[in-house]
Amino acid sequence: MSQRLLPADFDARHFLREYWQKKPLLIRGDGHFVDPLSREDILALAREELVESRLVTSDAQDQRWQLRHGPFAAKVLATLPAQHWSLLVQAADQWHEGARELLREFDFIPRWRIDDLMISLAADGGGVGPHFDYYDVFIIQGLGKKRWRLGGHADSNSPLLPDTELRLLQHFDTQEDWVVEPGDILYIPPNIAHYGIAIGDSVSYSVGFRAPGAAELLDEFCAEILPSLAEDIRYVDTAPALPASPGEIGSKVSAQLLTLMQTLLQDPRPLTRSFARLMTRPKYPELFDEEQDASVSTLSQALRSGATLQRHPSSRFAFHPLEGGCELYADGECFACPTSFVPRLGELCDPFAPELPWQALMGEDEASAQLIVALYNQGSLWIADDEEDA
Repeated sequence: MSQRLLPADFDARHFLREYWQKKPLLIRGDGHFVDPLSREDILALAREELVESRLVTSDAQDQRWQLRHGPFAAKVLATLPAQHWSLLVQAADQWHEGARELLREFDFIPRWRIDDLMISLAADGGGVGPHFDYYDVFIIQGLGKKRWRLGGHADSNSPLLPDTELRLLQHFDTQEDWVVEPGDILYIPPNIAHYGIAIGDSVSYSVGFRAPGAAELLDEFCAEILPSLAEDIRYVDTAPALPASPGEIGSKVSAQLLTLMQTLLQDPRPLTRSFARLMTRPKYPELFDEEQDASVSTLSQALRSGATLQRHPSSRFAFHPLEGGCELYADGECFACPTSFVPRLGELCDPFAPELPWQALMGEDEASAQLIVALYNQGSLWIADDEEDA
């Protein structure tokens, strides 16, 4: 059973209108928050080979910072000092059901925007230094307290501290100063400088969001559109004129090139498709099993024999309505969705919805069965045994 994090009077529409990607907000809890993981649980995750973890330490004056990457040996974690360190465990929602449940509260943001839930276990004085992110984040305070200082706008031009792997700001001017307690939620928009310091032992849970850069989008769009471009789409001299100089590329040529590129964007479908591929690409593709080669008959037989088909816990789904149809995106791949399956897409793309009746859907029509088999063969759906469930 998930616990309620946001207050009963939280107005999601007001938040989106006034705060989302605009300004920070501290949402006070009711003091009844229960940590889904213990300190021992977090330390155990940091020892796992497949779990991304980091350890940030500093000196007492916060002048020298060090970053180490996991997995960490039990001896290292057992001998951590009493102060000035923070252990970060990424994508805890993929490894712990209680951590995953915390994401339920943020259903007023599209699911395909949510990246992961990061856990920070910190000793007194621990933190990751003054920094900024290019994405939105909700920070849920668990055990203990934390002091958060928020500064102004920062970006790629902001000076950073040298001699550290961490992207820490050289200059930090405090504009807000808050102490958060268990159950409090701090929302920080992109590009807002922030600096959290643990007061005693502290645990916080950070919900991060995907915000791809223009370079990523352009790279994905090119990969999507290049195979379909006809050979006769070329630059032409639409208004030839005598050049002022034989080597000059004039402003009219620049305008023609811009027009040529803009024509490639007139159909929004390739751009949307490439964006959806990018946003649904799994964070850790290595967590998926090797591709299967099941057929409709073999998968149907497995289900009739008692196998349980499920969404893979690391899978990401989204869909886009089209005139006369719909496209389904699963783990970076695009599928034409059968009309009969369209009513099920909302449930499929909601990670907290009950599992679909896969066996019944396999028997409804051939097109739906083929889609389910394709999702299974690429790993977006799987048959988990008892050991994998654990």
